[in-house]
Amino acid sequence: MKFAKNSTAYNLLLIKNHMINNEARIYALKNLPPEVVAVTFAKCSRSPENFDAIAQELSTEQSAEFNEKWVVNYGHGSVAEHAFMNIAIENVSLIAVESIQSNRLASYTEKSSRYQIYNRDRIYIPEIFNSDPIIKQAYLNVVNELFTVYEKSIAPIKKAIENIYPNKENDPDAVWQAKIKSKWMDICRFLLPNCVLANLGMSANARTFEYAITKMLSHPLREVNEIGQKIKKVALNITPTLVKYAEPKEYYKNNEEYLLAKSKSFAFDSIISEFTRDNKLEVELIDYDKDGEDKILAGLIYKYSCASFRQCLEKIKKLKYDDKQKIFDSVLAKAKNIYDKPPRELEYPYYTFDVLLDQGAYYDLKRNRIMTQTPQILKAAYGYYTPKIFYKIGLYDEYCRAMDRAHETCRVLGRKYPYEAQYITTKATARRFVMKMNLREAFYFVGLRSRSGGHFMYRKIAQMIFDHINRVHPNIGKYIMADKK
Repeated sequence: MKFAKNSTAYNLLLIKNHMINNEARIYALKNLPPEVVAVTFAKCSRSPENFDAIAQELSTEQSAEFNEKWVVNYGHGSVAEHAFMNIAIENVSLIAVESIQSNRLASYTEKSSRYQIYNRDRIYIPEIFNSDPIIKQAYLNVVNELFTVYEKSIAPIKKAIENIYPNKENDPDAVWQAKIKSKWMDICRFLLPNCVLANLGMSANARTFEYAITKMLSHPLREVNEIGQKIKKVALNITPTLVKYAEPKEYYKNNEEYLLAKSKSFAFDSIISEFTRDNKLEVELIDYDKDGEDKILAGLIYKYSCASFRQCLEKIKKLKYDDKQKIFDSVLAKAKNIYDKPPRELEYPYYTFDVLLDQGAYYDLKRNRIMTQTPQILKAAYGYYTPKIFYKIGLYDEYCRAMDRAHETCRVLGRKYPYEAQYITTKATARRFVMKMNLREAFYFVGLRSRSGGHFMYRKIAQMIFDHINRVHPNIGKYIMADKK
């Protein structure tokens, strides 16, 4: 049958005869170098070809040339986000691990003090101490004393935990021991100095690695500088173009030096003159969004309305309490666990907390990175924490002697070497940090960190954060899945 040219029937037939298969096509790009993957995805913005066709046309050299031109010279950094790397990092101090993990857009897994016993021969000694034999020996003496008490405490603490948590379910001994191991190691770890060595795996894209390496090369600690150099060397073998311009930044160095000096000018350290042996955990709510609940509700209805956010907020403010509560109930009450994520509108309210806790707990909480954290430099100023079980097993005096010596040494070293002095602090050392998070992150943070399997110190922190949020925003705080047992 013939149709008149340009008639509707004619055009429909033309489309049918020439139609490309428009069914969604989803597949993996396999066995390609990271830089080739990055360029393959980058080219789709201007090429109509399929991804696999683009990839077949690319060589490693062509990809490097593309990245040099567009990523390096023209600043299209998002291209580097498609080049992914997995890098193993071994034999680095806990202080260095903290610096590495300060990079938010990456994934990490590391050696755990809950499941592995540490050895006194696997420690980091700052290079700068080699020029002063007296300082170096004092440093080693403290480390040895801490490890002596650490090793001595393992058997009696393990026995005490076995008595507190007997095998009531008659599990095989190996199963029962596995269940309680973290409980006694969580206590022993207080004695570990922060110079002990750990291993970790880091996974991130090339853009994140470039920024991370730049920060490491600009860091005041030599160990971190050397780690940055080694990571860069490894990364260059994987992505030759995308990280090669990661270099130290004077801007970062100058800020660090200026702020350290400026802080000293306020003489805050003179306020604290004695060590506190038995600190209390502190969580102070220093700021929060007083209209937070109304902003959440306004955001929820804004998404489906034809009004401005201000208009939605005005409507919500006029609602009765019961009507507001019905909306919260409908949206949040049916969540079964912390993995039923609440709506993103819960990110509108924020909470800022000033927290005093042990370094071991902070070391765990630093991994919650969907927030802003400002930790103070580790120092002896606030003293340390003492688990009560050390009284019961008769090691309280030895524990305190080792801790006092470590903190006094830290105080002395800190006058000349404020950054290197951190290595001789311990997981028991008290530390302050500020954390600012939105409510949606608080739902996850409290739900995760308060549950019974976690370390008893950060569980208390999570529970205290929940109490603060529930006090100021009770209409929504009650939906946070806090484990208070």
